[in-house]
Amino acid sequence: MEGSRGFDLNVLDFSGILNKTADLIKDSYVFITDTESDITYITDKAAQYFNIKEQFCHDFYNKFKKYVNPYDIEEYEREMSRRINGEALSEELWIQFKHKEEYYMFEISAGIYKGQNNKGYFVASLKNMNVAPEIDALTDLFGRVRFEKDMDYNIKICRKTAVIEVEIDHLNDIKMVYGSKFADRLQKNIAISLIYKMDRNSAVYRLENSNLVFVLRYAGRSEALSYIAKIRKLLENDIEIDGTHFELKCYAGGILLDDYDCMADEIISRLEYTLARSKEKKRIDIVFFNDLVRVNGGNGMEILKVIHQSVLNGCDGFFVVYQTIVNADTGKIAGAEALIRWKKEPYGVVSPGLFIDWIEENPCMYELGNFILESAIKDSAYFLKENPDFFININVSAKQLERLEFKDFVLDILKKYNFPANHLCLEITERCRDLPVKLLRKEIMYMQVEGIHFAMDDYGTGSSSASTVIQVPFNEIKIDMSFVTGITENKKQQAMVKQMIDFGNDAGLNTCVEGIDSEKVQDYIRKLNPTWMQGYLYSKPVVADDLIKLL
Repeated sequence: MEGSRGFDLNVLDFSGILNKTADLIKDSYVFITDTESDITYITDKAAQYFNIKEQFCHDFYNKFKKYVNPYDIEEYEREMSRRINGEALSEELWIQFKHKEEYYMFEISAGIYKGQNNKGYFVASLKNMNVAPEIDALTDLFGRVRFEKDMDYNIKICRKTAVIEVEIDHLNDIKMVYGSKFADRLQKNIAISLIYKMDRNSAVYRLENSNLVFVLRYAGRSEALSYIAKIRKLLENDIEIDGTHFELKCYAGGILLDDYDCMADEIISRLEYTLARSKEKKRIDIVFFNDLVRVNGGNGMEILKVIHQSVLNGCDGFFVVYQTIVNADTGKIAGAEALIRWKKEPYGVVSPGLFIDWIEENPCMYELGNFILESAIKDSAYFLKENPDFFININVSAKQLERLEFKDFVLDILKKYNFPANHLCLEITERCRDLPVKLLRKEIMYMQVEGIHFAMDDYGTGSSSASTVIQVPFNEIKIDMSFVTGITENKKQQAMVKQMIDFGNDAGLNTCVEGIDSEKVQDYIRKLNPTWMQGYLYSKPVVADDLIKLL
């Protein structure tokens, strides 16, 4: 590191530099380089974050390589050189940098500023993408970070509170019919309408999955019921865009907080669990988590607590089963999908339908997801001996993909069991679509270079699958069984499934149709020319020993 000699402070136009960096400053660390002398000024915030002692540094970007993840160094050297030379300034650049022994994903934004006497300055901003904003960019509502902060305060002071999560029905259908931009406008319109309904004792937040959460201070059951009735009325009567009126329906799950026994992230997990029960029962009124706990003496919640503890105890009681995936033309087994189960006395075998929605919102999902991954790859090494072309599909969660060390874990497991990367397909579940598309694309592309394939699971469901599959380089789409059940009698389903398979084929993607439960359905789907089919017609989920027999 050098002194300030060569960095021309006398002609430095501070107002111009600051104006240039103003666009880049939020959640960012800024560096300013005199391009003539190659002396870089490190702002105080950046120096403190990266523990850089000097304020000025010669040949800074070369010396800064020590902070770069070794996997990213080649890209860092190439792309930073281009930008310093005034090239590719508008292109995205994502690099992992070390902070306190951990690597974090940063987006690098850069610009060239011409100061006095036409002197050039290179301005770079490193934005930490692991820091989530408090305000949702689409709707201007509070986001999850602010929700957790506010709930932590409510918990601290033990304030009586009602919390309600709402999912708007058919939002994905609106996006498919009118387009994603129109759907975004619709959500923005809804948000504006809701903002004007808030008062000093109520607040609305938008989560990553597009669901809305309402927090009602000093509220109990009657106030929550009254409030959600107003929200339903607004959605049914007051939403209009370009002369088109939308009568929107919603599902709602709530939790009444008085005697606090959980943290903010656990509140979200419980809301997700309750909302899933509301959707299952097609309830038009609100379902309260408190009522679910009281049913059968609270056995349902007791099981969830035991399951959670099982994960913390090294995934005790969990085991993996496999459902076959067959070649659509021949009907022969081509691979399988790994599925999780849990068994413990006195509860017996528990389906993931009871706990997966709840546990996916919990940080322990990272450990459970990695347990599934390692177990499935270990078993698949044996499957491969029976069928050299065998591949395994494994679901990954958002909790795994958002951790930078996950990709290294995957590669280490493949090496440990000598399993070929191109026989592994990781399925991206609906919650993964809530991750920033840039992050999702970068993580997927990194592992694809190693040969790993990626599938969009439950394609066509959720609010973002169509746009995500266009922006992210998937190898495969899996068509959810909800589109297949009853397809031989439903022309709308027939048209939709045909359209999805045609899209996959035209885009060069493999297609897998789930929910094949009869020969009649199989024969119909086969005519649409998918790549693979999956369902109970071929096999229910079985343990590893039984799958070997099938192979």
